[in-house]
Amino acid sequence: MSSKKTLRYFLVSLLISYLVGLIFFAPDFGESSTAHALETVNDTGEIEESGYPNINIRTVSRETEDYSLFVQAPVFDSEELNEFFGDYVEQVMNQFFHEVEQLGRIDADTPGNLSLKVEIEPAGEELYSVIFSEETFTGGASVNQKANVYMVDLKAGELINRSELFIDPDEAQSTVFPIIEQKLKDSEQYSAYILDDELQRWLSQTDYHFTNMYIEDGNIMFKFNKYEVLAGVAGTPEVSIPINEVKDLFKPEWLERMKVEDQTGQDFYL
Repeated sequence: MSSKKTLRYFLVSLLISYLVGLIFFAPDFGESSTAHALETVNDTGEIEESGYPNINIRTVSRETEDYSLFVQAPVFDSEELNEFFGDYVEQVMNQFFHEVEQLGRIDADTPGNLSLKVEIEPAGEELYSVIFSEETFTGGASVNQKANVYMVDLKAGELINRSELFIDPDEAQSTVFPIIEQKLKDSEQYSAYILDDELQRWLSQTDYHFTNMYIEDGNIMFKFNKYEVLAGVAGTPEVSIPINEVKDLFKPEWLERMKVEDQTGQDFYL
């Protein structure tokens, strides 16, 4: 590898480490330090409250002639969670710069773009869903879209293995897959864009761990990447199934923590 390319890789790696550091290791600002946070936003990235206890969202952006970056990540009290999401953000950024370097289609006339946005949704008692929406442009005809979803247990300070939410994960898969398929086919929004081969390939998988599932508003949600089961025009589609319709699949201890709303609008635990 030439010394010039080696230096470029070094500078890119340094930038990624710097931005990841800003997201996860810059000083955390409590409610009493809001003014100070605003004063130092240019140095540490913008931090804002998520609206939920002990969860902040930090945003770092950078713009050059050749590319722009907009990266968000949740910041928790848990070092384990922050390390995991720090690694995830670094992986996304590394992939973006790798594609920029390898494809060589980015310049001042065709700038690249990486946007990684995050949403936090309550899922129950100290349970939250973390939904990442990624868009990248590294030249070419279209923008690449991906989605990654996770669930966190703040009581334990760790990620939730979503297969472990169920009494029998295999039974859960065999129950929800036909529901997902039917909902896609019945959807006015999605039915016209189904890619039959891709959908059947997804439905026939044997090593499924519910990694595209999260919980929101009393529903289990299934999020798909662009082109995964539908044509690209559909973006990153999602399917929802009310927990009440499949509650017998869940372990009782998780049902107790997944707060939903009944038809009268009253909160209760399943």
